[in-house]
Amino acid sequence: MTVADKQRVDRIFGPWLIVLLRPLAQLAGKLLGRDHSSAPRGEIVFIKLLGGGSLLIALPALLGVRRRYPNLSLTLVCGSPVAPFARLIGIFDRMEVMNDRRGAFALLASAARILCGLVLRRVDTIVDLEVYSQLTTVFSLLTLARNRIGFYVSSTYWRRNVLTHLVFFNRARGVFHFYAATAQLLGAQPAPRDEVRQHLLERIGRAQAARDYVAVGGGCSDFASVRLLPMPEWREFARTRQHEISASHWIFLGATSDAQTSEEIAAAVRESVPNFSYENKCGELSLEESFVSIAGARQFIGIDSSLLHAARALAVPTLSFFGPTDPATLLEPINSSVDLVYYRPPICSPCLHVTQTPPCKGLNVCMELFTRQTVPLTPWCEDSAGKNVLPTEPM
Repeated sequence: MTVADKQRVDRIFGPWLIVLLRPLAQLAGKLLGRDHSSAPRGEIVFIKLLGGGSLLIALPALLGVRRRYPNLSLTLVCGSPVAPFARLIGIFDRMEVMNDRRGAFALLASAARILCGLVLRRVDTIVDLEVYSQLTTVFSLLTLARNRIGFYVSSTYWRRNVLTHLVFFNRARGVFHFYAATAQLLGAQPAPRDEVRQHLLERIGRAQAARDYVAVGGGCSDFASVRLLPMPEWREFARTRQHEISASHWIFLGATSDAQTSEEIAAAVRESVPNFSYENKCGELSLEESFVSIAGARQFIGIDSSLLHAARALAVPTLSFFGPTDPATLLEPINSSVDLVYYRPPICSPCLHVTQTPPCKGLNVCMELFTRQTVPLTPWCEDSAGKNVLPTEPM
């Protein structure tokens, strides 16, 4: 199932289940009179279905909880793309992976199996790290956990009386603040960044000694491909840094699906830097091996993706490109961290997580960071047929 398929299932079934279950949850709460003090007393279950990079952003908070409660079992319920990141960071004692690769029926069947296991184990606390999902809220409720912690924004305020503890999620502020708040609700403090880096280095076991190459992450998951930097932008970026790039060696990292994109990036860069040297390792390395490569690099260059967050967690200097997402909400300020961010937002940015479909419908002018002299001054408007009716060029 694609991300769009999962979101569609969530939109179709989530609201109806919430309407049915919310009154029952309110009634049960009054009858049972359970003690909802936030300190955990048993197994803690985190839910994160999408976004391996989000686990890396949340790693200080997760590591803080792990160290605060070394004797409690920590479980992660996750989607299959998140599972490799969860295994690598080594926080969780148990992982329950949704079968989200074989259609809606397989997904629901695996969710039911996981839910039954959680109910039978009588888990104590659920922490739902999905901000916008309605079905994860339903799932949290059906676990019958004593405490159910989650986020809310204006569009998800219906979580009141379904979850026991709500953290206001301000989309204009850093997501790392709200991950930290969930840890603090549990009585833990986020781990310092130097401890996070040391933890990751211990997990990957080693780092390449030589730092004479640049690690590059030019691809991203199937969620929001508008994050990709267009090829003309890579070409112009390379032109502005010809001397620096000609003296360096790039190693492209990513999944097999990123290999073609990386070759196209290399071709674009070579148009500006004829003696450009690179290796395309996309699909050839495990996630752990990719982290090792990043840890040994003298710099990481890439778009908003999980590899960027890995580089920052490993204290590798980064150069990144942002457009449909706001770097201020994703890049936690880290002492001694060297980060160069290209972000020149038009009036419609950020749009991801704000609207189901980007208003540009894929024409991501926000990522035209080097070829466009000025950003569009007019918002995107469309007629009933979905055709844009305002110019995107400045008047």
